Amino acid sequence: MRNLLIFLLLLITNLGFGQSVSAPDSKSFLPSTTGQDASGFSLSGFSSTATLLASISLVNPPTGTTFYLTTTTGLTAASGFTLAGNKTRLVVTGTMTNINTALASLKVNTGSVRGNVLLSVAATVNPVGYYYNGVNGHFYRPISTGTTYTNARAAALTTTFKGQQGYLVTITSADEDAFIQANVPQTNIWFALTDEVSEARWTIDAGPEAGTLIKINNGQLNGNIPGQYNNWAPGEPNNSGNEDYAVTKWSGGSQWNDLPNHFSCPYVIEYGTWTNPDNATFTEFYTNSVTHTNGDVLTARFNIDFGSNVDETKFSAKANTFVNNLWGTTTNTSRALSGLGKVDITNDLDTTKVSDGKRATISAGQVEYSYVNISNGITTLYIDLRVFDSTQPSDVKLVSILDVYSNGVFNETDTYKLLQHLIGVQSINEYSTLTYLMKLYGKSEYDAITKSNWNTQFNYTRSLYPFNLNSGTLNNTYNVSVTWKGDVNLSHSAQQTPPAIAGSSIKSMSIKPMSITISNQINASIITEIVGDSVNAYITIDPLQQELVGTQFKLNYDNSLLKFSSVSYKTKGSPTNYGTDKGDYINFGSLITDGGILDNTTEYKISFKPQTKLNNVLGLISIAFTDAVNKSGNTLKVKIK
Repeated sequence: MRNLLIFLLLLITNLGFGQSVSAPDSKSFLPSTTGQDASGFSLSGFSSTATLLASISLVNPPTGTTFYLTTTTGLTAASGFTLAGNKTRLVVTGTMTNINTALASLKVNTGSVRGNVLLSVAATVNPVGYYYNGVNGHFYRPISTGTTYTNARAAALTTTFKGQQGYLVTITSADEDAFIQANVPQTNIWFALTDEVSEARWTIDAGPEAGTLIKINNGQLNGNIPGQYNNWAPGEPNNSGNEDYAVTKWSGGSQWNDLPNHFSCPYVIEYGTWTNPDNATFTEFYTNSVTHTNGDVLTARFNIDFGSNVDETKFSAKANTFVNNLWGTTTNTSRALSGLGKVDITNDLDTTKVSDGKRATISAGQVEYSYVNISNGITTLYIDLRVFDSTQPSDVKLVSILDVYSNGVFNETDTYKLLQHLIGVQSINEYSTLTYLMKLYGKSEYDAITKSNWNTQFNYTRSLYPFNLNSGTLNNTYNVSVTWKGDVNLSHSAQQTPPAIAGSSIKSMSIKPMSITISNQINASIITEIVGDSVNAYITIDPLQQELVGTQFKLNYDNSLLKFSSVSYKTKGSPTNYGTDKGDYINFGSLITDGGILDNTTEYKISFKPQTKLNNVLGLISIAFTDAVNKSGNTLKVKIK
């Protein structure tokens, strides 16, 4: 049994908010029991009057497991579906209120076969002319106008839908074939399968399965490759008249035939390249899932808190093993964080368990609970016999030890380094992605950090979160908080409302003024003027009695009238000066780390080109926020005159 896994977070894409599907926490269902409560899914953020498409799916459920809805008021079943009865998938249309009412009535029936019960719910504004498959999370668009196979294949590639390129539909399972049978009214439908390259070698030639060989001889059953889906009509394919292309719903039936290219047939365009609906990347399409258990299944779930200003759903998680000093991967390469930063990696685990929830026995050479104690030059291996049952030290042939500690210096200088990274002046280390800047804490560990003990915490990034599954419980949930390298006092960290640090400011990653009361102050002034064909803004600094070493300003400007030209600096010493145009504001400032200071000669000049003739610049330029720090690492209040 694998018991040590590492949880790894990876940045995926831009941050975002809006419509969403939330999922409930996981539950344990009883085997061979009907009508068990599976409520907790909910849609939010959609227009109350919009007609939505919603899908409820059981993904690869244990045999005998189904679901049903006790309330379906206001819902309409999509083509090929019915509202009543037990199901493994259901696609409906309705308003957000009606769909949420139905989801609150969701019930699960279990059979005698035990395993994971993965429920997935997806929602989008209902697209006219498209059909959604809740099993694989793909959309299908029937084209009723007939054309040749090669024209259909080419035409499909020219289309896009919700951010995905289309391709001539592929049929890789009986479920997908049945879905097309139920939702496409036409007959003799082209789909992406051909032997045009080599006679009788039938190969998928579109979509994510392009190049897959499914059959090597003509005839209904001859040469069908095991594990590949074939559904030929009796005597087909037979290449009667150079027939190199496949159709489904042959003559209105449910099977396939081969036809020549000159036939004019309808076709279907497919959108989506994934097999799991949770991995869908459609735009304006929202999905979530939860894995329940039906019997003794080992589970590992994480709740990740980045703080209210970071969208957890734009990150992903990966599970890895560390065995015999070697990293190994699990069956899943990456799982998106669903809902509010939740991820379930149960499917990545070895879920083999002894009945009645007992721990699996550990064989010699597979030691998992052990540690080494070095004292007076003598190395002693200890193992926990409560875990290893009858395994004795003399039976151990191989031991894996993971060093989870490292040394380093962590102080206020790190915050300056973080600022340089955030403004793009200098990478904080050889990797610039957020994965290599994260520090993951267990929530209780995070909540215990205060302004007085922060320097006792680990001094390095940790985007790997180790966890152990030999706790004796089947359902394991971990609450993890995220902070960032160089964040000394949690001033820009995620927040889990730790009571012990109520006196400090907890914010998002954005550099913003501290909200705590600060007595230290510097002065700054801003003057704007029109000089010829330029508009200039001058910001001057008076440090007063402060040993000023860092400044940051955000200068808003009206980009409909002004076009940014440049930032120039008047500073003494050797500071790092930076200025970045963000389209309608400028981030600029200075950072000095060589022992020098910024004095009262410090001045920033930001120049713009008017996009039309201006008589004055009143209201076109303003300072949005400021930040400053002195040599002692104290945040300074900037008073604008």
